[in-house]
Amino acid sequence: MQTTAKTISKPKYNSKTLALTAMFAALVTVTTAFIKIPAPLGYAHAGDSVIYLAACALPSPLGFIAAAIGGALADLISGYAVWSIPTAIIKALNVLPFVLVRIFLKSKNKDDKILRLGTILALIPTTAVTIGGYFIANQLLYDTSAAVAEIPFNLVQSAVGAALFIALGLALDAVRFKQRLINI
Repeated sequence: MQTTAKTISKPKYNSKTLALTAMFAALVTVTTAFIKIPAPLGYAHAGDSVIYLAACALPSPLGFIAAAIGGALADLISGYAVWSIPTAIIKALNVLPFVLVRIFLKSKNKDDKILRLGTILALIPTTAVTIGGYFIANQLLYDTSAAVAEIPFNLVQSAVGAALFIALGLALDAVRFKQRLINI
């Protein structure tokens, strides 16, 4: 009788990738909970920039996870527990435009940097996700007038997140972050 060796499958994500995902979730939490501008029904924050970085650096399923966990935890520790579930959903959806761009970039072997024209253009639909997502959440939790009143704060949040993402992306690309750390 002939025996065959069992095939041992390699884990899809290694400990480095999982640690990086946890680091991004923690950074999203900290930059969301502690770098913020109060708004009438919540707050605008700098955490979106880290969500965009995570979306550009992590494998796609892990980018969604880091964004959702980080955003929800920030709401929980900031006293906005009612927002944790809507935030988890919205922040996960913020990653989607970047994932779609990265799929295209990978097909062209150009996913070696954080900032590319595609990732900068992804800021447009992700801003629409933030504004539309929080508009719907505000309507469900409060009413339409509250949802409309929050639009300027969500625009500020998106603008701050975009500006910080570009600045941090330039700095991280200058030190070849994706080539050095993300070769996983």
